[in-house]
Amino acid sequence: MAANDLKKPLGQNKKQKSGLSHIFMFGSVGTLGVVVAGLIGWIAMVEDPNGGYPSEKVDLAATMQQTTKIGVEGMRPGIKPGIPETNLDSPGQQTNPPLFPDKTNPDQMTSNSDDGIRILDPSSPQLNDTGNASTSQQPFKLFARPVNSDAIAGLPKIAIVVDGLGLSQTTTQEALSLLPPDVTLAFAPYGNSLARWTQKARSQGHELLVQVPMEPFDYPNNDPGPHTLLTTAKTDANKANLNWVLGRFDSYVGVMNYMGARFSADELAGSDFMREMQTNGLLYLESGASGRSRLNAIATNMNVPNLKADLVLDFQGREADIETRLIQLETIAQENGFALGIASAFPTSVRTISEWTQSLRQRGFALVPLTTLLRQ
Repeated sequence: MAANDLKKPLGQNKKQKSGLSHIFMFGSVGTLGVVVAGLIGWIAMVEDPNGGYPSEKVDLAATMQQTTKIGVEGMRPGIKPGIPETNLDSPGQQTNPPLFPDKTNPDQMTSNSDDGIRILDPSSPQLNDTGNASTSQQPFKLFARPVNSDAIAGLPKIAIVVDGLGLSQTTTQEALSLLPPDVTLAFAPYGNSLARWTQKARSQGHELLVQVPMEPFDYPNNDPGPHTLLTTAKTDANKANLNWVLGRFDSYVGVMNYMGARFSADELAGSDFMREMQTNGLLYLESGASGRSRLNAIATNMNVPNLKADLVLDFQGREADIETRLIQLETIAQENGFALGIASAFPTSVRTISEWTQSLRQRGFALVPLTTLLRQ
Protein backbone atom coordinates (compact mmCIF):
# COMPACT_ATOMS: atom_id res chain seq x y z
CA MET A 1 0.00 0.00 0.00
CA ALA A 2 1.39 3.44 -0.91
CA ALA A 3 1.92 5.92 1.87
CA ASN A 4 -0.40 8.49 0.35
CA ASP A 5 -3.18 5.91 0.15
CA LEU A 6 -3.73 6.35 3.90
CA LYS A 7 -4.46 10.02 3.38
CA LYS A 8 -7.23 9.46 0.85
CA PRO A 9 -10.82 9.46 2.12
CA LEU A 10 -12.54 6.11 1.81
CA GLY A 11 -14.14 5.55 -1.55
CA GLN A 12 -12.12 8.21 -3.37
CA ASN A 13 -10.29 5.60 -5.44
CA LYS A 14 -13.61 4.16 -6.84
CA LYS A 15 -14.55 4.85 -10.42
CA GLN A 16 -17.37 7.21 -11.11
CA LYS A 17 -20.66 5.49 -11.89
CA SER A 18 -21.80 5.83 -15.44
CA GLY A 19 -24.78 8.00 -16.35
CA LEU A 20 -26.66 4.92 -17.51
CA SER A 21 -26.53 3.43 -14.01
CA HIS A 22 -27.96 6.65 -12.54
CA ILE A 23 -30.79 6.60 -15.06
CA PHE A 24 -31.59 2.95 -14.31
CA MET A 25 -31.58 3.56 -10.56
CA PHE A 26 -33.82 6.63 -10.71
CA GLY A 27 -36.16 4.83 -13.15
CA SER A 28 -36.58 1.84 -10.77
CA VAL A 29 -37.29 4.08 -7.80
CA GLY A 30 -39.82 6.03 -9.82
CA THR A 31 -41.61 2.89 -11.00
CA LEU A 32 -41.80 1.55 -7.44
CA GLY A 33 -43.21 4.86 -6.26
CA VAL A 34 -45.93 4.78 -8.92
CA VAL A 35 -46.93 1.21 -7.92
CA VAL A 36 -47.09 2.07 -4.21
CA ALA A 37 -49.08 5.22 -4.88
CA GLY A 38 -51.48 3.25 -7.05
CA LEU A 39 -52.06 0.64 -4.34
CA ILE A 40 -52.68 3.31 -1.72
CA GLY A 41 -55.13 5.08 -3.99
CA TRP A 42 -56.97 1.83 -4.81
CA ILE A 43 -57.34 0.91 -1.15
CA ALA A 44 -58.55 4.42 -0.28
CA MET A 45 -61.22 4.36 -2.99
CA VAL A 46 -62.41 0.78 -2.61
CA GLU A 47 -62.47 0.65 1.19
CA ASP A 48 -62.86 -3.13 1.19
CA PRO A 49 -62.34 -4.53 4.72
CA ASN A 50 -62.29 -8.04 3.31
CA GLY A 51 -59.16 -7.39 1.30
CA GLY A 52 -60.78 -8.25 -2.01
CA TYR A 53 -62.32 -11.57 -0.98
CA PRO A 54 -65.87 -12.18 -2.25
CA SER A 55 -68.50 -10.90 0.16
CA GLU A 56 -72.19 -10.14 0.31
CA LYS A 57 -74.12 -7.80 2.59
CA VAL A 58 -77.32 -9.29 3.98
CA ASP A 59 -80.10 -7.33 5.62
CA LEU A 60 -80.83 -9.60 8.59
CA ALA A 61 -84.16 -7.95 9.27
CA ALA A 62 -85.26 -8.45 5.68
CA THR A 63 -84.34 -12.13 5.59
CA MET A 64 -87.22 -12.97 7.90
CA GLN A 65 -89.69 -11.63 5.33
CA GLN A 66 -87.96 -12.22 2.01
CA THR A 67 -86.88 -15.32 0.12
CA THR A 68 -83.24 -15.06 1.05
CA LYS A 69 -81.49 -18.42 1.41
CA ILE A 70 -79.11 -18.68 4.32
CA GLY A 71 -77.84 -22.19 4.82
CA VAL A 72 -75.42 -24.07 7.01
CA GLU A 73 -72.04 -22.45 7.63
CA GLY A 74 -68.80 -24.02 8.73
CA MET A 75 -67.77 -27.59 9.23
CA ARG A 76 -67.99 -30.14 12.01
CA PRO A 77 -68.04 -30.57 15.00
CA GLY A 78 -71.12 -28.37 14.85
CA ILE A 79 -73.48 -26.65 12.49
CA LYS A 80 -73.80 -22.90 12.60
CA PRO A 81 -77.47 -21.97 12.99
CA GLY A 82 -78.22 -18.82 11.09
CA ILE A 83 -81.32 -16.89 10.16
CA PRO A 84 -84.03 -19.38 9.12
CA GLU A 85 -85.01 -19.49 5.49
CA THR A 86 -88.41 -18.27 4.49
CA ASN A 87 -90.66 -20.44 2.40
CA LEU A 88 -89.38 -20.40 -1.17
CA ASP A 89 -92.59 -21.81 -2.62
CA SER A 90 -94.74 -18.74 -1.90
CA PRO A 91 -92.63 -15.62 -2.51
CA GLY A 92 -94.08 -12.39 -1.30
CA GLN A 93 -96.67 -14.02 0.96
CA GLN A 94 -96.72 -14.03 4.74
CA THR A 95 -98.15 -17.45 5.63
CA ASN A 96 -96.19 -18.28 8.78
CA PRO A 97 -97.64 -17.78 12.27
CA PRO A 98 -95.75 -15.75 14.87
CA LEU A 99 -92.58 -17.43 16.12
CA PHE A 100 -93.81 -17.06 19.71
CA PRO A 101 -97.55 -17.74 19.59
CA ASP A 102 -100.06 -16.09 21.87
CA LYS A 103 -101.25 -18.85 24.22
CA THR A 104 -104.49 -16.98 24.79
CA ASN A 105 -105.32 -17.35 21.10
CA PRO A 106 -106.01 -21.00 20.15
CA ASP A 107 -105.68 -20.15 16.47
CA GLN A 108 -101.98 -19.44 16.96
CA MET A 109 -101.15 -22.59 18.88
CA THR A 110 -100.95 -24.95 15.92
CA SER A 111 -100.50 -24.55 12.22
CA ASN A 112 -100.81 -27.57 9.94
CA SER A 113 -100.25 -25.59 6.78
CA ASP A 114 -97.55 -27.09 4.59
CA ASP A 115 -96.10 -23.61 4.18
CA GLY A 116 -95.91 -22.67 7.85
CA ILE A 117 -94.13 -23.57 11.05
CA ARG A 118 -96.00 -25.87 13.38
CA ILE A 119 -95.60 -24.61 16.92
CA LEU A 120 -97.18 -26.56 19.75
CA ASP A 121 -97.72 -25.58 23.34
CA PRO A 122 -95.21 -27.79 25.23
CA SER A 123 -97.91 -28.54 27.80
CA SER A 124 -100.31 -29.75 25.13
CA PRO A 125 -101.00 -33.52 24.90
CA GLN A 126 -100.59 -33.12 21.13
CA LEU A 127 -96.85 -32.64 21.55
CA ASN A 128 -94.96 -35.25 19.57
CA ASP A 129 -98.19 -37.15 18.90
CA THR A 130 -99.80 -37.85 15.54
CA GLY A 131 -103.29 -38.13 16.97
CA ASN A 132 -103.79 -41.76 15.92
CA ALA A 133 -101.93 -43.41 18.80
CA SER A 134 -102.23 -43.39 22.57
CA THR A 135 -100.31 -40.58 24.26
CA SER A 136 -99.08 -43.14 26.79
CA GLN A 137 -96.90 -44.77 24.13
CA GLN A 138 -93.28 -43.72 24.14
CA PRO A 139 -92.28 -41.79 20.99
CA PHE A 140 -89.02 -43.71 20.54
CA LYS A 141 -91.19 -46.80 20.02
CA LEU A 142 -94.23 -45.15 18.45
CA PHE A 143 -92.31 -43.41 15.66
CA ALA A 144 -89.63 -46.06 15.10
CA ARG A 145 -89.24 -47.34 11.54
CA PRO A 146 -90.30 -51.00 11.28
CA VAL A 147 -87.48 -53.37 10.36
CA ASN A 148 -87.64 -56.93 9.01
CA SER A 149 -85.46 -58.59 11.63
CA ASP A 150 -85.26 -61.87 9.72
CA ALA A 151 -83.88 -60.14 6.63
CA ILE A 152 -80.97 -58.59 8.53
CA ALA A 153 -80.31 -61.36 11.01
CA GLY A 154 -76.63 -62.14 11.37
CA LEU A 155 -75.49 -59.09 9.38
CA PRO A 156 -73.35 -56.32 10.89
CA LYS A 157 -75.69 -53.35 11.30
CA ILE A 158 -74.83 -49.72 10.52
CA ALA A 159 -76.96 -46.67 11.38
CA ILE A 160 -76.32 -43.26 9.85
CA VAL A 161 -77.65 -39.95 11.21
CA VAL A 162 -77.51 -36.83 9.05
CA ASP A 163 -78.01 -33.65 11.07
CA GLY A 164 -78.37 -29.92 10.44
CA LEU A 165 -81.46 -30.34 8.27
CA GLY A 166 -84.15 -27.69 7.97
CA LEU A 167 -81.79 -24.70 7.85
CA SER A 168 -81.37 -24.74 4.08
CA GLN A 169 -84.20 -25.58 1.73
CA THR A 170 -81.75 -26.70 -0.95
CA THR A 171 -79.70 -29.08 1.18
CA THR A 172 -82.77 -30.45 2.93
CA GLN A 173 -84.44 -31.21 -0.38
CA GLU A 174 -81.29 -32.88 -1.68
CA ALA A 175 -81.01 -35.05 1.44
CA LEU A 176 -84.63 -36.17 1.13
CA SER A 177 -84.10 -36.93 -2.55
CA LEU A 178 -80.87 -38.93 -2.23
CA LEU A 179 -80.80 -40.62 1.16
CA PRO A 180 -82.55 -43.99 1.63
CA PRO A 181 -85.30 -44.19 4.28
CA ASP A 182 -83.15 -46.18 6.72
CA VAL A 183 -80.96 -43.09 7.23
CA THR A 184 -82.10 -41.14 10.30
CA LEU A 185 -82.52 -37.38 9.89
CA ALA A 186 -81.90 -34.78 12.63
CA PHE A 187 -83.49 -31.35 12.17
CA ALA A 188 -82.22 -28.12 13.73
CA PRO A 189 -84.94 -26.21 15.61
CA TYR A 190 -84.18 -22.90 13.88
CA GLY A 191 -85.36 -23.76 10.38
CA ASN A 192 -88.52 -22.51 8.77
CA SER A 193 -91.22 -24.77 7.29
CA LEU A 194 -90.14 -27.53 9.66
CA ALA A 195 -93.59 -29.13 9.70
CA ARG A 196 -93.56 -29.47 5.92
CA TRP A 197 -90.05 -30.92 5.76
CA THR A 198 -90.48 -33.32 8.67
CA GLN A 199 -93.83 -34.54 7.40
CA LYS A 200 -92.25 -35.27 4.05
CA ALA A 201 -89.34 -37.06 5.72
CA ARG A 202 -91.73 -39.17 7.80
CA SER A 203 -93.81 -40.03 4.73
CA GLN A 204 -90.63 -41.38 3.11
CA GLY A 205 -89.96 -43.59 6.14
CA HIS A 206 -87.15 -41.72 7.88
CA GLU A 207 -86.83 -41.67 11.65
CA LEU A 208 -86.46 -38.13 12.99
CA LEU A 209 -84.45 -36.45 15.72
CA VAL A 210 -84.50 -32.86 16.97
CA GLN A 211 -81.20 -31.16 17.77
CA VAL A 212 -81.02 -29.46 21.16
CA PRO A 213 -78.55 -26.54 21.49
CA MET A 214 -76.37 -26.91 24.61
CA GLU A 215 -73.77 -24.70 26.23
CA PRO A 216 -70.17 -25.13 25.00
CA PHE A 217 -67.13 -24.23 27.13
CA ASP A 218 -66.52 -20.92 25.32
CA TYR A 219 -70.12 -19.69 25.54
CA PRO A 220 -71.20 -16.96 24.72
CA ASN A 221 -68.29 -16.36 22.32
CA ASN A 222 -69.38 -19.59 20.67
CA ASP A 223 -73.16 -19.38 20.79
CA PRO A 224 -75.25 -22.37 19.64
CA GLY A 225 -78.27 -20.13 19.14
CA PRO A 226 -81.50 -19.06 20.85
CA HIS A 227 -82.93 -21.26 23.62
CA THR A 228 -79.59 -22.85 24.43
CA LEU A 229 -79.57 -24.99 27.58
CA LEU A 230 -77.13 -23.47 30.11
CA THR A 231 -75.43 -24.78 33.22
CA THR A 232 -75.96 -21.38 34.88
CA ALA A 233 -79.68 -21.23 34.15
CA LYS A 234 -82.35 -22.28 36.62
CA THR A 235 -84.11 -25.58 36.06
CA ASP A 236 -87.35 -23.89 35.02
CA ALA A 237 -85.54 -21.71 32.48
CA ASN A 238 -83.81 -24.67 30.88
CA LYS A 239 -87.08 -26.60 30.87
CA ALA A 240 -88.82 -23.72 29.10
CA ASN A 241 -86.07 -23.56 26.46
CA LEU A 242 -86.17 -27.32 25.99
CA ASN A 243 -89.94 -27.26 25.59
CA TRP A 244 -89.57 -24.59 22.91
CA VAL A 245 -87.16 -26.83 21.00
CA LEU A 246 -89.32 -29.93 21.43
CA GLY A 247 -92.36 -28.02 20.19
CA ARG A 248 -90.84 -27.04 16.85
CA PHE A 249 -92.14 -30.17 15.11
CA ASP A 250 -93.43 -33.61 16.02
CA SER A 251 -93.16 -37.35 15.30
CA TYR A 252 -89.50 -37.66 16.30
CA VAL A 253 -88.01 -40.59 18.20
CA GLY A 254 -85.60 -38.55 20.29
CA VAL A 255 -83.06 -35.76 20.51
CA MET A 256 -79.36 -35.27 19.92
CA ASN A 257 -77.06 -32.61 21.26
CA TYR A 258 -75.85 -29.67 19.23
CA MET A 259 -72.51 -28.62 20.75
CA GLY A 260 -72.76 -28.65 24.58
CA ALA A 261 -69.32 -29.67 25.87
CA ARG A 262 -69.86 -27.73 29.13
CA PHE A 263 -73.52 -28.63 29.59
CA SER A 264 -73.03 -32.34 28.95
CA ALA A 265 -70.22 -32.48 31.55
CA ASP A 266 -72.40 -30.95 34.28
CA GLU A 267 -74.02 -33.66 36.42
CA LEU A 268 -76.82 -31.49 37.82
CA ALA A 269 -77.87 -29.88 34.54
CA GLY A 270 -77.55 -33.21 32.74
CA SER A 271 -79.77 -34.95 35.27
CA ASP A 272 -82.49 -32.31 34.90
CA PHE A 273 -82.30 -32.66 31.13
CA MET A 274 -82.46 -36.44 31.21
CA ARG A 275 -85.53 -36.37 33.47
CA GLU A 276 -87.30 -34.49 30.69
CA MET A 277 -86.24 -37.18 28.21
CA GLN A 278 -87.61 -39.79 30.58
CA THR A 279 -90.90 -37.92 31.00
CA ASN A 280 -91.36 -37.46 27.26
CA GLY A 281 -90.36 -41.02 26.33
CA LEU A 282 -87.52 -39.90 24.07
CA LEU A 283 -84.17 -41.47 23.29
CA TYR A 284 -80.94 -39.50 23.53
CA LEU A 285 -78.14 -39.56 20.94
CA GLU A 286 -74.71 -38.21 21.89
CA SER A 287 -72.76 -36.87 18.93
CA GLY A 288 -69.48 -37.88 20.55
CA ALA A 289 -67.88 -34.47 20.01
CA SER A 290 -66.97 -34.12 23.71
CA GLY A 291 -65.02 -36.73 25.64
CA ARG A 292 -66.22 -35.24 28.95
CA SER A 293 -69.93 -35.81 28.40
CA ARG A 294 -71.80 -37.47 31.26
CA LEU A 295 -75.16 -37.58 29.50
CA ASN A 296 -74.97 -41.20 28.31
CA ALA A 297 -74.02 -42.40 31.80
CA ILE A 298 -76.82 -40.36 33.36
CA ALA A 299 -79.31 -41.67 30.80
CA THR A 300 -78.31 -45.27 31.48
CA ASN A 301 -78.72 -44.76 35.23
CA MET A 302 -82.19 -43.33 34.64
CA ASN A 303 -83.22 -46.05 32.16
CA VAL A 304 -83.45 -43.55 29.31
CA PRO A 305 -82.66 -45.20 25.95
CA ASN A 306 -79.43 -43.70 24.67
CA LEU A 307 -76.75 -44.14 22.03
CA LYS A 308 -73.39 -42.56 21.23
CA ALA A 309 -71.91 -42.07 17.77
CA ASP A 310 -68.83 -44.11 16.92
CA LEU A 311 -67.57 -41.75 14.22
CA VAL A 312 -68.14 -38.27 12.83
CA LEU A 313 -68.00 -39.09 9.14
CA ASP A 314 -67.37 -35.65 7.66
CA PHE A 315 -65.03 -34.11 10.20
CA GLN A 316 -62.63 -33.28 7.35
CA GLY A 317 -65.36 -32.59 4.81
CA ARG A 318 -63.59 -33.89 1.70
CA GLU A 319 -65.11 -36.76 -0.27
CA ALA A 320 -62.04 -38.98 0.06
CA ASP A 321 -61.95 -38.43 3.84
CA ILE A 322 -65.65 -39.28 4.16
CA GLU A 323 -65.14 -42.47 2.17
CA THR A 324 -62.26 -43.42 4.47
CA ARG A 325 -64.40 -42.87 7.56
CA LEU A 326 -67.20 -44.97 6.07
CA ILE A 327 -64.75 -47.84 5.61
CA GLN A 328 -63.70 -47.40 9.24
CA LEU A 329 -67.37 -47.56 10.22
CA GLU A 330 -67.71 -50.88 8.40
CA THR A 331 -64.71 -52.21 10.34
CA ILE A 332 -66.32 -51.20 13.65
CA ALA A 333 -69.56 -52.92 12.61
CA GLN A 334 -67.68 -56.11 11.73
CA GLU A 335 -65.93 -56.13 15.12
CA ASN A 336 -68.90 -55.16 17.33
CA GLY A 337 -71.86 -56.29 15.27
CA PHE A 338 -73.11 -52.72 14.84
CA ALA A 339 -71.84 -49.16 14.34
CA LEU A 340 -73.23 -45.62 14.34
CA GLY A 341 -71.95 -42.71 12.26
CA ILE A 342 -73.13 -39.10 12.02
CA ALA A 343 -72.64 -36.44 9.38
CA SER A 344 -73.91 -32.97 8.55
CA ALA A 345 -76.22 -32.19 5.65
CA PHE A 346 -73.50 -30.80 3.40
CA PRO A 347 -73.85 -31.66 -0.30
CA THR A 348 -70.59 -33.63 -0.37
CA SER A 349 -71.58 -35.61 2.72
CA VAL A 350 -75.07 -36.41 1.46
CA ARG A 351 -73.90 -37.51 -1.99
CA THR A 352 -71.01 -39.60 -0.67
CA ILE A 353 -73.22 -41.37 1.87
CA SER A 354 -75.91 -41.94 -0.76
CA GLU A 355 -73.44 -43.63 -3.13
CA TRP A 356 -71.96 -45.69 -0.30
CA THR A 357 -75.35 -47.10 0.74
CA GLN A 358 -76.15 -48.39 -2.74
CA SER A 359 -73.74 -51.33 -2.52
CA LEU A 360 -73.70 -51.75 1.27
CA ARG A 361 -75.90 -54.85 1.29
CA GLN A 362 -73.76 -56.54 -1.35
CA ARG A 363 -70.76 -56.02 0.93
CA GLY A 364 -72.53 -57.91 3.69
CA PHE A 365 -73.85 -55.05 5.88
CA ALA A 366 -77.36 -53.95 6.84
CA LEU A 367 -78.27 -50.26 6.89
CA VAL A 368 -80.73 -49.78 9.75
CA PRO A 369 -82.61 -46.88 11.40
CA LEU A 370 -81.29 -45.52 14.67
CA THR A 371 -83.78 -47.25 16.96
CA THR A 372 -82.70 -50.68 15.70
CA LEU A 373 -79.37 -50.22 17.52
CA LEU A 374 -81.21 -49.93 20.85
CA ARG A 375 -81.91 -53.63 20.62
CA GLN A 376 -78.29 -54.62 19.98
